[in-house]
Amino acid sequence: MRYGMNMVAPAVLALFLALPSSGQDVRTQVSGVAEVEQMAALSGALYAEDMGEEEIERLVNLQNRPLKLNLASRSRLTESGLFSQYQVAALMDYRERNGDILSVSELAAVDGFGREAAEAVEPFVSFASSALPGRASLRKSYIVNELVAKAALKLQAEDRDEAMVPYYNYGVKYRFSMEDCFEAAVVTSRTYDTVLLPPEAVSFYAAYYGRGTLGKVVIGDFNTRFGQGLGMWSGFSMSGVPSQGAFSRRPSGISPYWSYSGEGSHRGAAADFSFGNVLFSTFASFPGVREAAVHGEDAAVSFLPGFNIAWSGMDAQASVTCFACSRTLYAREDGVDVPSVPGRKAFFESGRVSADMRYNLQGTELFSEAAIDFPSLSVAALAGCRFRPCSGLGLAAGIRYYPADFRPGYSGAVRSGSRCSNEYGIAVSGTFSSGGYVALAGKTGFGSSVPRHQGGFSADLSRSPESKYGVHGASSQCKVVFSYQWQISGSVSMVWKLSERMRSYGEKFRTDVRCDLKYSSGKWFSALRLNVLQCVGAGMLSYAECGCRSGMLSACLRGGLFRTDDWDDRIYAYERDAPGNFSVPAFYGRGFWTSFVAGVKVSRLGRFYVRASYTGYPWLSPSQEKEKPGRAELKFQMMFRL
Repeated sequence: MRYGMNMVAPAVLALFLALPSSGQDVRTQVSGVAEVEQMAALSGALYAEDMGEEEIERLVNLQNRPLKLNLASRSRLTESGLFSQYQVAALMDYRERNGDILSVSELAAVDGFGREAAEAVEPFVSFASSALPGRASLRKSYIVNELVAKAALKLQAEDRDEAMVPYYNYGVKYRFSMEDCFEAAVVTSRTYDTVLLPPEAVSFYAAYYGRGTLGKVVIGDFNTRFGQGLGMWSGFSMSGVPSQGAFSRRPSGISPYWSYSGEGSHRGAAADFSFGNVLFSTFASFPGVREAAVHGEDAAVSFLPGFNIAWSGMDAQASVTCFACSRTLYAREDGVDVPSVPGRKAFFESGRVSADMRYNLQGTELFSEAAIDFPSLSVAALAGCRFRPCSGLGLAAGIRYYPADFRPGYSGAVRSGSRCSNEYGIAVSGTFSSGGYVALAGKTGFGSSVPRHQGGFSADLSRSPESKYGVHGASSQCKVVFSYQWQISGSVSMVWKLSERMRSYGEKFRTDVRCDLKYSSGKWFSALRLNVLQCVGAGMLSYAECGCRSGMLSACLRGGLFRTDDWDDRIYAYERDAPGNFSVPAFYGRGFWTSFVAGVKVSRLGRFYVRASYTGYPWLSPSQEKEKPGRAELKFQMMFRL
């Protein structure tokens, strides 16, 4: 009871935000596994467990405020990250020649899209139009205020005999926008801690969008994603190539950053300009300035300017990226300022120049990028292709060469390990489908049916010629992934996933097998999962869930068991949560968990979400001498749009 007042504070804040209002209608839906896996496919991930927090937040923002295809400028289309450069060029050309795009089926008919690409982006785009058929919409501006507030409480103890200690987590996002003209946003958050203040991370930006030559100007936090990521790619970048979509990147150029984590972005100023088919992007940021703003945290501030020049046509795209990083201008260690010595070092200590290209020839996509790292003059490169040899089969292949003296800072290209350095690799991947199309229960219109059989496979072989991860000498690794989905009927499906990791060091083999049996009638849904993993020992996880979706309410109840006696045998499972939250806990030990998550539309303006969960460890692992304490968690989130 001594923690009572502290425990109530986050809940009071969330309930206060839930006061009813009137105005614009918004959708209510708990962020589910199927929805997140649809988002994962856009980033090249195979399952939700492969995603990152910042990427999930970005796609949820697009889902809540879809991109207006008929009103968006070229800069807006590019920064969304939904399209390749030549898809953007095709959209701009189609709008100019034929007027607004009014449906997902019409989008599928645009050059460079097709049915699969149009269905993939459908949840994130709007076909709103104010023009007569065959004409293009004129720009419209209106004011939108968006507020997202979340609060969480976790009760956990280090020892079963100790009292439960409350840990708090919260975040607040606010964004003001005049559509296609001006945006300003601020995000503040704190991860689980025993105190509420001060906030642990703060990010912000202000952006102005032009309509002619000027694409946008961003001041504050922003992402820079160019080419295939070998030269410059900030934010989320997946390790490995679990699916065909992971081979070639969709560069979003400069885009404002609106995430709770506050990590992986630049802080400074950026702008882009359009000159016909040429897009010029320039930026200047100050790495370390975010840490310098936090009292007591070590920091090393430097200056990083750069630019990208990209040309895009209907069938091809090419760009050049260049940036340099200065020596440390300001440093703080253990709370003490460390003076810099300007005369002892050159102002710019490192830099990189890269060139990339992408070409589409009758459905075959070729892509490559090469980068030179200064001052070591080390050259890294990658190349690949994607093509469809026949109906129902898609293939991709790629090679990469990252020497050990290539410094991987700010890179996010395809790789097997955690860095684009000390790695040579080759990878192949594919997708397949067969059988007739099955109409999905509860869905109508374009995209309401799927192939009866579909799946994917990938194999990635990499070698590190020099020491890595504490291994002396060269090392090798091979990852193989196979997935298969059988749509048994319009409401029942079965999904299998098999992955194998083989190494020349450490634990030689890691085998992961997973089976999901799913039911969905449109309103009601349920799922069963069994996941078995073999590495040091054998790990097992299983769960069952059921829930419903309606216009006003969505809710889901899940319960499961896990048995993983070694940390290397841990199993990750994506948890349903409020939109924009990313929860993929690692289940380790012997125990059970249960969770309940619900979302409700409390007014025409807002949505309210609650999630409650408990994890218990009533059984001992062989290495344990006493039982681990359980942990309970309660989350609230409110989303407003005015």
